[in-house]
This record gives sequence, structure tokens and C-alpha cells, in this order.
Amino acid sequence: MPDYEFYVKDFLGEDIPEQAFDRLARRAADLLERYRRMFAVTPREGFVCAEECAVCAIAEAMYAFEQEDSRRGLSSVSVGSVSESYTAPPELCPQTLHSRETYYRDLARDYLRISRRLPRGSGYES
Repeated sequence: MPDYEFYVKDFLGEDIPEQAFDRLARRAADLLERYRRMFAVTPREGFVCAEECAVCAIAEAMYAFEQEDSRRGLSSVSVGSVSESYTAPPELCPQTLHSRETYYRDLARDYLRISRRLPRGSGYES
């Protein structure tokens, strides 16, 4: 799993604050591990640190979505000297969750080959 120094110096990341990086990188690495259980995952040719870069890219997306979610449901009204704010917890529809999952997989595919595993006994497994 990449550390914050790799994120900043090698991946050239600048969006995730240092205090949030380890948590997000762990979540991203867990997601890649889940992909490994479901798909055949191999590094793309030409990338020295393909998996670490994929973790960083997914972690950045997770951070951006967290920021977006923290703003969701916040509204503020001011009339003269009276001001009111209301906050509702973010509720994401299944389509949004699916879109995010697809986006994470697409980011990983920038660095890794992710292909479907064939069922055992199909005669096509390598």
C-alpha cells in the first residue's frame, strides 16, 4: 500500500490531506482486493508501481466524493438579519452508488488490467 510520500512525490497527488490519506488508501486497497477476488487483475505494461498508482487514484476519487457528500443537503437562508441553515444526511440512490463503483473500477483500469474470470471447467481458463 502506498504511503503519503509516494502519493505526493511519485503519483504527484495534491488533493488528499495527509491526515486523511491512510484511511482512504486502506479503503482503496480493500476495494482492489475485492476486485482480485472477482476478476483477474494484473499490472498494465509500462507501469512500475501500477497497484500503488491505482490505490492513489481511487483514494483521490473517494476523497472527492466525501467532499461532495459533506456538502449535500446543506442549505442556508438569510432574510435581513435572520439566518437559518438546515443539514440533511446524504442519502445516495443505488444509481449513484453504482456509478461511483464503476468510476473506481475505471480508474483502476488506467493502471491495471481487470478482466473477467472464466468459470472452472469452461475449457478456456489459462
